[in-house]
Amino acid sequence: MKFAKKSDFFILIIIFGIIILFMSITSLRSDGVVDGAQVFLKGEKILEINKEGTYSIYNEDGEFLMNVEYYNDAVRVTEASCPDKVCQNTGWVSTPNQPIVCIPNKVVVKPTGKQNKAGVDLYTW
Repeated sequence: MKFAKKSDFFILIIIFGIIILFMSITSLRSDGVVDGAQVFLKGEKILEINKEGTYSIYNEDGEFLMNVEYYNDAVRVTEASCPDKVCQNTGWVSTPNQPIVCIPNKVVVKPTGKQNKAGVDLYTW
């Protein structure tokens, strides 16, 4: 009894070829270039980042919320006062299509730059 025919292997090769082609096309496409970031607190823009460095974010009462680092065309949160640290664990963001959100502190760090107009979100967690 045969497990597979020649035509089955041919179909598998075609399927793997299509998958490899799709992966190479999506990896070559540019997501955009980050040239800074905007920091929003409770929906209001409080900081515009254009130069590389580390910036501390405080609320209206002067309480520390987070440190935002912009370096080498990427943005990240290096330290945060929130309990779950999701914003900190997001890591480096190098595409303008992906914001960093801290829900407990009500802070959004939105990378700025030329965005890809593909309309497809390829980021999943």
